[in-house]
Order: sequence, then structure tokens, then C-alpha cells
Amino acid sequence: MAVESKQDVNYILTFGYGNRTNYDAFLEYIKEFKVTCIIDVRLSPRAWSRKWYGSQLEKVCNANDIKYISMPSLGNTSGTNKWTPPDVEEADRALLEVSNIAKLGTVLLLCGEMDSRRCHRVDVANQLHKLTHAPIKNLE
Repeated sequence: MAVESKQDVNYILTFGYGNRTNYDAFLEYIKEFKVTCIIDVRLSPRAWSRKWYGSQLEKVCNANDIKYISMPSLGNTSGTNKWTPPDVEEADRALLEVSNIAKLGTVLLLCGEMDSRRCHRVDVANQLHKLTHAPIKNLE
């Protein structure tokens, strides 16, 4: 029986930068799981640290040959880990777009909350899983 390695599987990864002051863990995961695209699921791609602003992340991703896409339509308006998108129709379109990307390679859903149990990105990942059947891995 063959065992699949990380390289043989397209994952839906989730990652929250929290109060991290550098990109070390982020870049390690990108390399380890051969991430092809970062999907920023924050309502606004801004952070307490400019390091995690969407424009800065895009530069880091470009330098590592990774596509960066900000998807505010996959953001959360509930203020809790229960995902309430700003517009359901736009969120549905964005999920379809991301599912097509995820079928081609591993995607990483990025948000600000470090603890995946407290973040809406898990709900987004679950919706993507229904469309792609790709396994989900919540990264710490």
C-alpha cells in the first residue's frame, strides 16, 4: 500500500500570523507543503504590523514564486469564529474561484488569528473541502 507524501497531495492549509514578528514559520510551511497560492481571507488585508499588510505579503510571495490573492469577500463580519461573509453571493463566487486554484496545487488560507479554533478560516476551508475534497491542515 503506497503512502502519500506531502508532495503528492494538494492541501487546503490554514495559517494565522497572530503576533509573529517575522515570516519564518510562514515561509517554512510554504516550502514544506509546496504551496502554490496564498489566499488572504481577511476582510481588510491590514495588520498591527505592516509586515503582514497584503502589499508586503504579496512582495514576499512574489520573491518565493508564490501567487498571493486578497479575497475580502471571504472575510468575516461576525466578530467571532463563525463565518459570516460580507456578501454571500460574492463569497460563493470566491469559493468557486479558490476551489479551481486548489485543484491545481496546495493553497494556504491566511488570516490574522493565530488559533485556528478561534478563526473563520476553518469554516472557509471546510467549504472549500466540500468543493475540492482536498484534505485540510490547520497550521500553528
